[in-house]
Amino acid sequence: MESQMNNMRKRKYVIAAWLILFPLAWWTAVQMTNNQPDLKLIDLGIIAVLAIIVSMFPIRVLNTNISFMSGINLAVFLYYGLTVALSMTLISVIAMFLSLKVHIFKEYYRYMANTLMFSWIIICEASVFYFLGGETGAFDLNESINLIPVFGYVLTGLILNHVGLYFIITVLYEQSSRFIERDALWDLVSEVLAIPVGLMLYVLYSQLGQPAIFYVGLPFVSLSFIIKLYHSSEQINVSLQKASEIGQQLSEHLKVNPILDIFIEKLVAFMSVDFAFIYDADAGEHLKIIRKYESEEGILASVPIKKHEAISGKVWSTGKSIRYCKIKAWREISETFFQSKAESVVAVPMIRNQKIVGIITFASKKKHAYQKHHLIILEILANYLAVAIDNARNYESTKLKSEQCPLTGLYNYRYFEDLLANMYNNYEYFRKQFSVILLDIDHFKAVNDSYGHQSGNDVLIMLARRLEDFIGERGTVARYGGEEFIILLPESGEKECLEIAEQLRSVISDNGFEIHNDLTDQSKHKIYITASIGVATAPHQGEDPLTLIRNADRAMYTGAKQQGRNKVAAYIG
Repeated sequence: MESQMNNMRKRKYVIAAWLILFPLAWWTAVQMTNNQPDLKLIDLGIIAVLAIIVSMFPIRVLNTNISFMSGINLAVFLYYGLTVALSMTLISVIAMFLSLKVHIFKEYYRYMANTLMFSWIIICEASVFYFLGGETGAFDLNESINLIPVFGYVLTGLILNHVGLYFIITVLYEQSSRFIERDALWDLVSEVLAIPVGLMLYVLYSQLGQPAIFYVGLPFVSLSFIIKLYHSSEQINVSLQKASEIGQQLSEHLKVNPILDIFIEKLVAFMSVDFAFIYDADAGEHLKIIRKYESEEGILASVPIKKHEAISGKVWSTGKSIRYCKIKAWREISETFFQSKAESVVAVPMIRNQKIVGIITFASKKKHAYQKHHLIILEILANYLAVAIDNARNYESTKLKSEQCPLTGLYNYRYFEDLLANMYNNYEYFRKQFSVILLDIDHFKAVNDSYGHQSGNDVLIMLARRLEDFIGERGTVARYGGEEFIILLPESGEKECLEIAEQLRSVISDNGFEIHNDLTDQSKHKIYITASIGVATAPHQGEDPLTLIRNADRAMYTGAKQQGRNKVAAYIG
Protein backbone atom coordinates (compact mmCIF):
# COMPACT_ATOMS: atom_id res chain seq x y z
CA MET A 1 0.00 0.00 0.00
CA GLU A 2 2.85 2.35 0.89
CA SER A 3 4.59 1.55 -2.40
CA GLN A 4 1.37 2.26 -4.31
CA MET A 5 1.01 5.62 -2.56
CA ASN A 6 4.62 6.43 -3.38
CA ASN A 7 4.03 5.64 -7.06
CA MET A 8 0.94 7.84 -7.15
CA ARG A 9 2.93 10.69 -5.58
CA LYS A 10 5.65 10.35 -8.22
CA ARG A 11 3.09 10.36 -11.02
CA LYS A 12 1.60 13.55 -9.64
CA TYR A 13 5.05 15.13 -9.69
CA VAL A 14 5.50 14.02 -13.32
CA ILE A 15 2.13 15.51 -14.31
CA ALA A 16 2.88 18.79 -12.53
CA ALA A 17 6.35 19.02 -14.10
CA TRP A 18 4.94 18.23 -17.56
CA LEU A 19 2.16 20.83 -17.30
CA ILE A 20 4.69 23.53 -16.38
CA LEU A 21 7.87 22.57 -18.25
CA PHE A 22 6.50 21.07 -21.48
CA PRO A 23 4.73 24.27 -22.65
CA LEU A 24 7.85 26.17 -21.53
CA ALA A 25 9.96 23.89 -23.74
CA TRP A 26 7.80 24.76 -26.77
CA TRP A 27 7.99 28.48 -26.01
CA THR A 28 11.77 28.23 -25.62
CA ALA A 29 12.10 26.31 -28.88
CA VAL A 30 10.08 28.93 -30.79
CA GLN A 31 12.16 31.76 -29.30
CA MET A 32 15.43 30.03 -30.20
CA THR A 33 14.39 29.20 -33.77
CA ASN A 34 15.82 31.65 -36.32
CA ASN A 35 16.36 31.72 -40.07
CA GLN A 36 13.71 29.02 -40.52
CA PRO A 37 12.96 28.39 -44.21
CA ASP A 38 9.44 27.97 -45.52
CA LEU A 39 7.82 24.80 -44.23
CA LYS A 40 7.25 22.17 -46.91
CA LEU A 41 4.40 20.24 -45.34
CA ILE A 42 4.45 17.34 -47.80
CA ASP A 43 8.19 16.89 -47.29
CA LEU A 44 7.80 17.11 -43.54
CA GLY A 45 4.99 14.55 -43.69
CA ILE A 46 7.24 12.14 -45.60
CA ILE A 47 10.07 12.74 -43.14
CA ALA A 48 7.64 12.13 -40.25
CA VAL A 49 6.62 8.79 -41.78
CA LEU A 50 10.29 7.92 -42.21
CA ALA A 51 10.95 8.89 -38.57
CA ILE A 52 8.06 6.73 -37.36
CA ILE A 53 9.23 3.70 -39.35
CA VAL A 54 12.84 4.06 -38.21
CA SER A 55 11.69 4.47 -34.57
CA MET A 56 9.43 1.42 -34.69
CA PHE A 57 11.91 -0.84 -36.50
CA PRO A 58 15.38 -0.20 -35.11
CA ILE A 59 18.37 -2.22 -36.33
CA ARG A 60 19.27 -4.78 -33.64
CA VAL A 61 22.91 -5.71 -33.03
CA LEU A 62 23.98 -8.00 -30.15
CA ASN A 63 20.63 -7.57 -28.40
CA THR A 64 20.92 -3.77 -28.55
CA ASN A 65 18.76 -1.44 -30.65
CA ILE A 66 20.58 0.93 -32.97
CA SER A 67 18.37 3.62 -34.51
CA PHE A 68 19.20 6.27 -37.10
CA MET A 69 16.45 8.47 -35.71
CA SER A 70 18.96 10.89 -34.23
CA GLY A 71 20.46 11.30 -37.71
CA ILE A 72 17.07 12.21 -39.19
CA ASN A 73 16.45 14.65 -36.33
CA LEU A 74 19.89 16.16 -36.94
CA ALA A 75 19.06 16.77 -40.60
CA VAL A 76 15.68 18.29 -39.72
CA PHE A 77 17.31 20.54 -37.11
CA LEU A 78 20.05 21.72 -39.46
CA TYR A 79 17.55 22.57 -42.20
CA TYR A 80 14.34 23.66 -40.45
CA GLY A 81 15.59 24.67 -37.02
CA LEU A 82 14.70 23.82 -33.45
CA THR A 83 10.87 23.98 -33.46
CA VAL A 84 10.40 21.50 -36.31
CA ALA A 85 13.15 19.24 -34.89
CA LEU A 86 11.35 19.25 -31.54
CA SER A 87 8.12 18.19 -33.24
CA MET A 88 9.89 15.39 -35.11
CA THR A 89 11.55 14.20 -31.90
CA LEU A 90 8.20 13.96 -30.10
CA ILE A 91 6.68 12.04 -33.00
CA SER A 92 9.60 9.59 -32.84
CA VAL A 93 9.27 9.12 -29.06
CA ILE A 94 5.54 8.43 -29.28
CA ALA A 95 6.09 5.99 -32.19
CA MET A 96 8.75 4.17 -30.21
CA PHE A 97 6.46 3.76 -27.20
CA LEU A 98 3.60 2.55 -29.38
CA SER A 99 5.90 -0.05 -30.96
CA LEU A 100 6.75 -1.24 -27.43
CA LYS A 101 2.97 -1.56 -26.82
CA VAL A 102 2.98 0.92 -23.94
CA HIS A 103 -0.67 1.79 -23.28
CA ILE A 104 -1.10 5.50 -23.95
CA PHE A 105 -3.79 5.99 -21.26
CA LYS A 106 -2.81 3.50 -18.56
CA GLU A 107 0.86 4.48 -18.72
CA TYR A 108 0.43 8.13 -19.61
CA TYR A 109 3.12 9.13 -17.09
CA ARG A 110 5.76 7.31 -19.17
CA TYR A 111 4.82 9.35 -22.23
CA MET A 112 4.87 12.53 -20.15
CA ALA A 113 8.24 11.79 -18.55
CA ASN A 114 9.94 10.91 -21.84
CA THR A 115 8.43 13.68 -23.98
CA LEU A 116 9.42 16.18 -21.31
CA MET A 117 12.94 14.78 -21.09
CA PHE A 118 13.56 14.67 -24.86
CA SER A 119 12.07 18.14 -25.33
CA TRP A 120 14.61 19.70 -23.01
CA ILE A 121 17.43 17.51 -24.32
CA ILE A 122 17.00 18.84 -27.86
CA ILE A 123 16.80 22.40 -26.49
CA CYS A 124 20.12 21.83 -24.69
CA GLU A 125 21.57 20.31 -27.87
CA ALA A 126 20.50 23.35 -29.86
CA SER A 127 21.90 25.70 -27.21
CA VAL A 128 25.32 24.03 -27.43
CA PHE A 129 25.10 24.08 -31.24
CA TYR A 130 24.40 27.82 -31.33
CA PHE A 131 27.00 28.51 -28.63
CA LEU A 132 29.66 26.83 -30.76
CA GLY A 133 28.79 29.04 -33.70
CA GLY A 134 26.45 26.75 -35.61
CA GLU A 135 23.76 28.04 -37.96
CA THR A 136 20.64 26.37 -39.36
CA GLY A 137 19.10 26.67 -42.80
CA ALA A 138 19.61 25.25 -46.29
CA PHE A 139 23.16 24.13 -47.12
CA ASP A 140 25.12 26.14 -49.67
CA LEU A 141 27.53 24.15 -51.82
CA ASN A 142 29.91 27.09 -51.82
CA GLU A 143 30.34 26.74 -48.06
CA SER A 144 31.62 23.93 -45.86
CA ILE A 145 29.81 22.44 -42.88
CA ASN A 146 31.13 23.54 -39.51
CA LEU A 147 31.45 20.14 -37.81
CA ILE A 148 32.36 21.41 -34.34
CA PRO A 149 28.80 22.60 -33.53
CA VAL A 150 27.42 19.36 -35.01
CA PHE A 151 29.64 17.21 -32.78
CA GLY A 152 28.72 19.41 -29.80
CA TYR A 153 25.03 18.91 -30.64
CA VAL A 154 25.40 15.11 -30.87
CA LEU A 155 27.62 14.73 -27.80
CA THR A 156 25.28 16.85 -25.66
CA GLY A 157 22.31 14.71 -26.71
CA LEU A 158 24.21 11.50 -25.98
CA ILE A 159 25.19 12.55 -22.46
CA LEU A 160 21.85 14.07 -21.48
CA ASN A 161 19.91 11.14 -22.96
CA HIS A 162 21.95 8.69 -20.88
CA VAL A 163 21.60 10.75 -17.68
CA GLY A 164 17.87 11.33 -18.24
CA LEU A 165 17.08 7.65 -18.87
CA TYR A 166 19.13 6.63 -15.82
CA PHE A 167 17.11 9.07 -13.71
CA ILE A 168 13.77 7.78 -15.05
CA ILE A 169 14.74 4.11 -14.52
CA THR A 170 16.07 4.52 -10.99
CA VAL A 171 13.74 7.22 -9.62
CA LEU A 172 10.46 6.89 -11.52
CA TYR A 173 10.47 3.10 -12.09
CA GLU A 174 12.58 2.29 -8.99
CA GLN A 175 14.66 -0.28 -10.87
CA SER A 176 18.30 -0.96 -10.03
CA SER A 177 20.72 0.00 -12.79
CA ARG A 178 24.38 0.85 -13.12
CA PHE A 179 25.15 4.32 -14.44
CA ILE A 180 27.50 2.95 -17.10
CA GLU A 181 26.05 -0.10 -18.88
CA ARG A 182 27.09 -1.86 -22.07
CA ASP A 183 24.15 -0.12 -23.77
CA ALA A 184 25.96 3.20 -23.30
CA LEU A 185 28.65 2.01 -25.73
CA TRP A 186 26.04 1.09 -28.32
CA ASP A 187 24.36 4.46 -27.83
CA LEU A 188 27.69 6.05 -28.72
CA VAL A 189 28.02 3.79 -31.77
CA SER A 190 24.48 4.68 -32.81
CA GLU A 191 25.19 8.41 -32.52
CA VAL A 192 28.47 8.13 -34.44
CA LEU A 193 26.73 6.24 -37.24
CA ALA A 194 23.86 8.72 -37.23
CA ILE A 195 26.07 11.77 -37.87
CA PRO A 196 26.98 10.93 -41.50
CA VAL A 197 23.39 9.81 -42.17
CA GLY A 198 22.06 13.11 -40.88
CA LEU A 199 24.62 15.22 -42.71
CA MET A 200 24.06 13.32 -45.97
CA LEU A 201 20.30 13.78 -45.70
CA TYR A 202 20.76 17.45 -44.85
CA VAL A 203 23.07 18.16 -47.79
CA LEU A 204 21.05 16.18 -50.34
CA TYR A 205 17.75 17.63 -49.17
CA SER A 206 19.17 21.14 -49.41
CA GLN A 207 20.13 20.51 -53.04
CA LEU A 208 17.52 18.03 -54.33
CA GLY A 209 14.55 18.58 -52.09
CA GLN A 210 11.99 15.79 -51.71
CA PRO A 211 13.81 13.08 -53.74
CA ALA A 212 16.65 13.20 -51.22
CA ILE A 213 14.33 11.84 -48.54
CA PHE A 214 13.75 8.71 -50.62
CA TYR A 215 17.43 8.37 -51.64
CA VAL A 216 18.54 8.35 -48.01
CA GLY A 217 15.45 7.06 -46.22
CA LEU A 218 14.36 4.08 -48.29
CA PRO A 219 17.65 2.14 -47.96
CA PHE A 220 17.54 2.47 -44.18
CA VAL A 221 13.87 1.53 -44.00
CA SER A 222 14.53 -1.53 -46.18
CA LEU A 223 17.56 -2.43 -44.11
CA SER A 224 15.55 -2.10 -40.90
CA PHE A 225 12.85 -4.45 -42.22
CA ILE A 226 15.39 -7.00 -43.45
CA ILE A 227 17.35 -6.99 -40.20
CA LYS A 228 14.13 -7.22 -38.20
CA LEU A 229 13.16 -10.34 -40.15
CA TYR A 230 16.65 -11.73 -39.64
CA HIS A 231 16.46 -10.96 -35.94
CA SER A 232 13.09 -12.72 -35.69
CA SER A 233 14.52 -15.87 -37.29
CA GLU A 234 17.61 -15.59 -35.08
CA GLN A 235 15.37 -15.25 -32.03
CA ILE A 236 13.52 -18.43 -33.02
CA ASN A 237 16.82 -20.27 -33.45
CA VAL A 238 18.02 -19.13 -30.03
CA SER A 239 14.67 -20.15 -28.51
CA LEU A 240 14.87 -23.59 -30.15
CA GLN A 241 18.35 -24.07 -28.76
CA LYS A 242 17.14 -23.01 -25.32
CA ALA A 243 14.19 -25.40 -25.60
CA SER A 244 16.57 -28.23 -26.47
CA GLU A 245 18.70 -27.46 -23.41
CA ILE A 246 15.65 -27.38 -21.13
CA GLY A 247 14.34 -30.62 -22.65
CA GLN A 248 17.68 -32.30 -21.96
CA GLN A 249 17.61 -31.10 -18.36
CA LEU A 250 14.10 -32.52 -17.93
CA SER A 251 15.20 -35.91 -19.22
CA GLU A 252 18.04 -36.07 -16.69
CA HIS A 253 15.65 -36.39 -13.73
CA LEU A 254 13.66 -39.45 -12.76
CA LYS A 255 11.24 -37.94 -10.25
CA VAL A 256 8.11 -35.99 -11.18
CA ASN A 257 8.41 -33.11 -8.68
CA PRO A 258 11.98 -32.11 -9.64
CA ILE A 259 10.96 -32.23 -13.31
CA LEU A 260 8.04 -29.87 -12.70
CA ASP A 261 10.24 -27.58 -10.60
CA ILE A 262 12.88 -27.33 -13.33
CA PHE A 263 10.25 -26.73 -16.02
CA ILE A 264 8.68 -23.83 -14.12
CA GLU A 265 12.03 -22.37 -13.08
CA LYS A 266 13.46 -22.38 -16.62
CA LEU A 267 10.33 -21.09 -18.31
CA VAL A 268 9.86 -18.26 -15.79
CA ALA A 269 13.44 -17.17 -16.55
CA PHE A 270 12.97 -17.63 -20.31
CA MET A 271 9.53 -16.07 -20.78
CA SER A 272 7.40 -13.45 -19.07
CA VAL A 273 5.43 -15.65 -16.65
CA ASP A 274 3.54 -14.21 -13.69
CA PHE A 275 1.05 -17.08 -13.24
CA ALA A 276 1.17 -20.70 -14.34
CA PHE A 277 -0.86 -23.90 -14.16
CA ILE A 278 0.32 -27.37 -15.13
CA TYR A 279 -2.61 -29.78 -15.29
CA ASP A 280 -2.90 -33.55 -15.44
CA ALA A 281 -5.58 -34.46 -17.99
CA ASP A 282 -5.65 -38.15 -17.01
CA ALA A 283 -7.30 -37.45 -13.66
CA GLY A 284 -10.93 -37.97 -14.69
CA GLU A 285 -13.53 -35.48 -15.86
CA HIS A 286 -11.69 -32.54 -14.29
CA LEU A 287 -8.19 -31.25 -14.90
CA LYS A 288 -5.98 -31.94 -11.87
CA ILE A 289 -3.42 -29.28 -10.90
CA ILE A 290 0.01 -30.88 -10.46
CA ARG A 291 1.97 -27.63 -10.24
CA LYS A 292 1.01 -23.99 -9.67
CA TYR A 293 3.12 -20.82 -9.79
CA GLU A 294 2.23 -17.22 -9.04
CA SER A 295 4.48 -14.19 -8.73
CA GLU A 296 1.82 -12.57 -6.55
CA GLU A 297 0.24 -14.83 -3.94
CA GLY A 298 -3.50 -15.31 -3.71
CA ILE A 299 -4.30 -14.66 -7.38
CA LEU A 300 -4.74 -18.06 -8.97
CA ALA A 301 -8.14 -19.63 -8.42
CA SER A 302 -8.01 -23.43 -8.13
CA VAL A 303 -11.37 -23.94 -9.81
CA PRO A 304 -12.16 -27.45 -11.16
CA ILE A 305 -12.14 -27.34 -14.95
CA LYS A 306 -14.01 -29.64 -17.30
CA LYS A 307 -13.63 -29.95 -21.04
CA HIS A 308 -14.74 -26.84 -22.97
CA GLU A 309 -14.51 -24.77 -19.75
CA ALA A 310 -12.13 -21.81 -19.43
CA ILE A 311 -8.97 -21.52 -21.52
CA SER A 312 -7.34 -24.75 -20.32
CA GLY A 313 -10.56 -26.72 -20.79
CA LYS A 314 -10.88 -25.37 -24.32
CA VAL A 315 -7.36 -26.56 -25.15
CA TRP A 316 -8.20 -29.93 -23.55
CA SER A 317 -11.27 -30.39 -25.73
CA THR A 318 -9.79 -29.16 -29.02
CA GLY A 319 -6.20 -30.29 -28.65
CA LYS A 320 -5.11 -26.93 -30.11
CA SER A 321 -2.94 -24.28 -28.50
CA ILE A 322 -4.33 -20.84 -27.64
CA ARG A 323 -2.58 -17.47 -27.39
CA TYR A 324 -4.18 -14.23 -26.21
CA CYS A 325 -2.45 -10.85 -26.16
CA LYS A 326 -5.01 -8.86 -24.16
CA ILE A 327 -7.50 -9.56 -21.39
CA LYS A 328 -10.36 -8.38 -23.59
CA ALA A 329 -9.88 -11.41 -25.83
CA TRP A 330 -10.30 -14.02 -23.08
CA ARG A 331 -12.16 -12.34 -20.19
CA GLU A 332 -15.54 -13.87 -21.11
CA ILE A 333 -14.00 -17.33 -21.55
CA SER A 334 -12.18 -17.44 -18.21
CA GLU A 335 -13.23 -14.52 -16.06
CA THR A 336 -12.86 -16.47 -12.79
CA PHE A 337 -9.10 -16.84 -13.22
CA PHE A 338 -6.24 -14.44 -12.44
CA GLN A 339 -8.54 -11.88 -10.73
CA SER A 340 -8.06 -9.46 -13.66
CA LYS A 341 -4.33 -9.31 -12.89
CA ALA A 342 -3.23 -10.92 -16.17
CA GLU A 343 -3.25 -9.71 -19.74
CA SER A 344 -1.45 -12.18 -22.01
CA VAL A 345 -2.30 -15.88 -21.79
CA VAL A 346 -0.90 -18.89 -23.61
CA ALA A 347 -2.09 -22.50 -23.18
CA VAL A 348 -0.78 -25.62 -24.90
CA PRO A 349 -1.61 -29.33 -24.68
CA MET A 350 0.87 -31.93 -23.43
CA ILE A 351 0.64 -34.84 -25.87
CA ARG A 352 1.96 -38.35 -25.31
CA ASN A 353 1.26 -41.24 -27.71
CA GLN A 354 -1.27 -39.05 -29.61
CA LYS A 355 -3.22 -38.49 -26.40
CA ILE A 356 -3.62 -35.27 -24.40
CA VAL A 357 -2.14 -36.04 -21.00
CA GLY A 358 -1.94 -32.50 -19.62
CA ILE A 359 -2.34 -28.77 -20.19
CA ILE A 360 0.16 -25.97 -19.59
CA THR A 361 -1.27 -22.48 -19.09
CA PHE A 362 0.92 -19.40 -18.62
CA ALA A 363 -0.20 -15.82 -18.02
CA SER A 364 1.59 -12.49 -17.86
CA LYS A 365 0.63 -9.07 -16.57
CA LYS A 366 2.07 -7.58 -19.76
CA LYS A 367 0.16 -7.19 -22.99
CA HIS A 368 1.60 -8.98 -26.03
CA ALA A 369 3.98 -10.88 -23.75
CA TYR A 370 3.80 -14.05 -25.85
CA GLN A 371 4.76 -14.02 -29.51
CA LYS A 372 4.34 -16.82 -32.04
CA HIS A 373 7.83 -18.16 -31.38
CA HIS A 374 6.97 -18.42 -27.66
CA LEU A 375 3.99 -20.57 -28.58
CA ILE A 376 6.11 -22.83 -30.79
CA ILE A 377 8.74 -23.26 -28.09
CA LEU A 378 6.16 -23.97 -25.41
CA GLU A 379 4.50 -26.61 -27.61
CA ILE A 380 7.86 -28.35 -28.06
CA LEU A 381 8.65 -28.18 -24.34
CA ALA A 382 5.15 -29.39 -23.44
CA ASN A 383 5.84 -32.63 -25.30
CA TYR A 384 9.28 -32.89 -23.67
CA LEU A 385 7.54 -32.47 -20.30
CA ALA A 386 4.90 -35.10 -21.11
CA VAL A 387 7.59 -37.65 -21.99
CA ALA A 388 9.72 -36.76 -18.95
CA ILE A 389 6.75 -37.07 -16.55
CA ASP A 390 5.68 -40.39 -18.09
CA ASN A 391 9.22 -41.78 -17.80
CA ALA A 392 9.52 -40.53 -14.23
CA ARG A 393 6.22 -42.09 -13.21
CA ASN A 394 7.22 -45.41 -14.78
CA TYR A 395 10.54 -45.26 -12.97
CA GLU A 396 8.93 -44.36 -9.65
CA SER A 397 6.39 -47.16 -10.06
CA THR A 398 9.09 -49.70 -10.90
CA LYS A 399 11.31 -48.47 -8.08
CA LEU A 400 8.42 -48.64 -5.61
CA LYS A 401 7.65 -52.22 -6.64
CA SER A 402 11.28 -53.17 -6.14
CA GLU A 403 11.24 -51.61 -2.66
CA GLN A 404 7.78 -52.62 -1.53
CA CYS A 405 6.34 -55.78 -0.06
CA PRO A 406 3.51 -56.73 -2.45
CA LEU A 407 1.37 -58.19 0.36
CA THR A 408 1.57 -55.58 3.14
CA GLY A 409 2.56 -52.49 1.16
CA LEU A 410 5.44 -51.89 3.60
CA TYR A 411 9.01 -51.38 2.47
CA ASN A 412 10.85 -54.64 1.92
CA TYR A 413 14.11 -55.74 3.49
CA ARG A 414 16.15 -54.62 0.47
CA TYR A 415 15.00 -51.02 0.90
CA PHE A 416 15.44 -51.20 4.68
CA GLU A 417 19.00 -52.47 4.28
CA ASP A 418 19.92 -49.50 2.03
CA LEU A 419 18.26 -47.08 4.45
CA LEU A 420 20.18 -48.51 7.40
CA ALA A 421 23.45 -48.33 5.42
CA ASN A 422 22.81 -44.61 4.81
CA MET A 423 22.28 -44.10 8.55
CA TYR A 424 25.73 -45.55 9.19
CA ASN A 425 27.29 -43.45 6.42
CA ASN A 426 25.82 -40.28 7.95
CA TYR A 427 26.70 -41.12 11.54
CA GLU A 428 30.18 -39.61 11.34
CA TYR A 429 28.57 -36.30 10.41
CA PHE A 430 25.51 -36.21 12.68
CA ARG A 431 26.90 -38.27 15.60
CA LYS A 432 23.41 -39.30 16.73
CA GLN A 433 22.36 -42.76 17.91
CA PHE A 434 19.69 -44.74 16.10
CA SER A 435 17.94 -48.01 16.91
CA VAL A 436 16.17 -50.94 15.28
CA ILE A 437 13.21 -52.96 16.57
CA LEU A 438 12.81 -56.50 15.27
CA LEU A 439 9.55 -58.30 16.05
CA ASP A 440 8.25 -61.78 15.31
CA ILE A 441 4.63 -62.88 15.72
CA ASP A 442 4.33 -65.65 18.31
CA HIS A 443 2.83 -68.98 17.19
CA PHE A 444 1.82 -67.52 13.80
CA LYS A 445 1.75 -71.04 12.29
CA ALA A 446 -1.22 -71.79 14.52
CA VAL A 447 -3.17 -68.94 12.87
CA ASN A 448 -2.51 -70.37 9.42
CA ASP A 449 -3.37 -73.90 10.56
CA SER A 450 -6.60 -72.83 12.30
CA TYR A 451 -7.99 -70.26 9.87
CA GLY A 452 -6.12 -70.72 6.59
CA HIS A 453 -3.22 -68.92 4.89
CA GLN A 454 -5.44 -66.20 3.46
CA SER A 455 -6.60 -65.31 6.95
CA GLY A 456 -2.97 -65.34 8.02
CA ASN A 457 -2.19 -62.90 5.22
CA ASP A 458 -5.03 -60.68 6.41
CA VAL A 459 -3.46 -60.61 9.88
CA LEU A 460 -0.10 -59.59 8.38
CA ILE A 461 -1.76 -56.78 6.40
CA MET A 462 -3.71 -55.47 9.40
CA LEU A 463 -0.62 -55.68 11.60
CA ALA A 464 1.36 -53.71 8.99
CA ARG A 465 -1.22 -50.91 9.11
CA ARG A 466 -1.19 -50.96 12.91
CA LEU A 467 2.60 -50.67 12.99
CA GLU A 468 2.58 -47.78 10.50
CA ASP A 469 -0.08 -45.93 12.45
CA PHE A 470 1.77 -46.37 15.73
CA ILE A 471 5.26 -45.45 14.47
CA GLY A 472 4.08 -42.64 12.19
CA GLU A 473 6.87 -40.23 11.28
CA ARG A 474 9.08 -41.36 14.13
CA GLY A 475 10.64 -44.08 11.99
CA THR A 476 10.38 -46.51 9.07
CA VAL A 477 8.53 -49.85 9.16
CA ALA A 478 9.51 -52.69 6.83
CA ARG A 479 8.64 -56.36 6.43
CA TYR A 480 11.69 -58.42 7.32
CA GLY A 481 10.29 -61.68 6.00
CA GLY A 482 7.55 -64.19 6.84
CA GLU A 483 5.89 -63.01 10.04
CA GLU A 484 8.81 -60.75 11.04
CA PHE A 485 8.83 -56.96 10.87
CA ILE A 486 11.65 -54.49 11.44
CA ILE A 487 11.54 -50.81 12.41
CA LEU A 488 14.21 -48.11 12.18
CA LEU A 489 14.08 -45.27 14.72
CA PRO A 490 16.44 -42.39 13.82
CA GLU A 491 17.83 -40.26 16.66
CA SER A 492 16.63 -42.83 19.21
CA GLY A 493 18.78 -44.18 22.05
CA GLU A 494 18.39 -47.51 23.82
CA LYS A 495 16.13 -46.23 26.62
CA GLU A 496 13.72 -44.46 24.28
CA CYS A 497 13.70 -47.41 21.92
CA LEU A 498 12.80 -49.82 24.71
CA GLU A 499 9.90 -47.60 25.78
CA ILE A 500 8.54 -47.47 22.22
CA ALA A 501 8.98 -51.25 21.82
CA GLU A 502 7.06 -51.93 25.03
CA GLN A 503 4.22 -49.66 23.90
CA LEU A 504 4.25 -51.45 20.56
CA ARG A 505 4.02 -54.85 22.25
CA SER A 506 0.87 -53.69 24.05
CA VAL A 507 -0.62 -52.25 20.87
CA ILE A 508 -0.23 -55.67 19.23
CA SER A 509 -1.41 -57.86 22.11
CA ASP A 510 -4.22 -55.76 23.57
CA ASN A 511 -6.22 -55.26 20.37
CA GLY A 512 -7.69 -58.14 18.45
CA PHE A 513 -7.78 -58.78 14.67
CA GLU A 514 -11.05 -59.59 12.88
CA ILE A 515 -10.63 -62.31 10.27
CA HIS A 516 -12.70 -64.89 8.37
CA ASN A 517 -12.16 -68.61 8.71
CA ASP A 518 -11.08 -69.68 5.23
CA LEU A 519 -10.98 -73.33 6.18
CA THR A 520 -14.68 -73.68 7.15
CA ASP A 521 -17.65 -71.41 6.62
CA GLN A 522 -16.00 -67.98 6.25
CA SER A 523 -17.38 -67.07 9.67
CA LYS A 524 -15.95 -63.97 11.29
CA HIS A 525 -13.54 -64.39 14.22
CA LYS A 526 -11.65 -62.00 16.45
CA ILE A 527 -8.26 -63.34 17.37
CA TYR A 528 -5.46 -62.00 19.52
CA ILE A 529 -1.78 -62.37 18.78
CA THR A 530 1.42 -61.47 20.57
CA ALA A 531 4.91 -60.65 19.38
CA SER A 532 8.40 -61.15 20.70
CA ILE A 533 10.52 -58.04 20.25
CA GLY A 534 14.25 -57.37 20.25
CA VAL A 535 16.00 -54.01 20.08
CA ALA A 536 19.56 -52.88 19.39
CA THR A 537 21.07 -49.40 19.26
CA ALA A 538 23.87 -48.18 16.98
CA PRO A 539 26.70 -47.68 17.02
CA HIS A 540 27.77 -49.38 20.28
CA GLN A 541 25.53 -52.45 19.73
CA GLY A 542 26.42 -52.88 16.07
CA GLU A 543 29.29 -51.44 14.07
CA ASP A 544 27.56 -52.11 10.74
CA PRO A 545 23.98 -52.78 9.48
CA LEU A 546 24.34 -56.57 9.44
CA THR A 547 25.72 -56.72 13.00
CA LEU A 548 23.02 -54.37 14.34
CA ILE A 549 20.18 -56.48 12.87
CA ARG A 550 21.85 -59.72 14.01
CA ASN A 551 22.09 -58.40 17.56
CA ALA A 552 18.43 -57.29 17.55
CA ASP A 553 17.58 -60.78 16.33
CA ARG A 554 19.57 -62.35 19.16
CA ALA A 555 17.82 -60.13 21.70
CA MET A 556 14.43 -61.19 20.30
CA TYR A 557 15.13 -64.92 20.49
CA THR A 558 17.18 -65.17 23.68
CA GLY A 559 15.58 -62.36 25.63
CA ALA A 560 11.95 -62.64 24.43
CA LYS A 561 11.15 -65.93 22.69
CA GLN A 562 13.11 -68.13 25.10
CA GLN A 563 11.77 -66.20 28.11
CA GLY A 564 8.14 -66.98 27.38
CA ARG A 565 7.27 -64.76 24.36
CA ASN A 566 5.21 -61.55 24.31
CA LYS A 567 8.21 -59.74 25.73
CA VAL A 568 10.67 -56.97 24.82
CA ALA A 569 14.41 -57.51 25.19
CA ALA A 570 17.44 -55.33 24.48
CA TYR A 571 20.74 -56.67 23.21
CA ILE A 572 23.36 -56.91 25.91
CA GLY A 573 26.92 -56.92 24.76
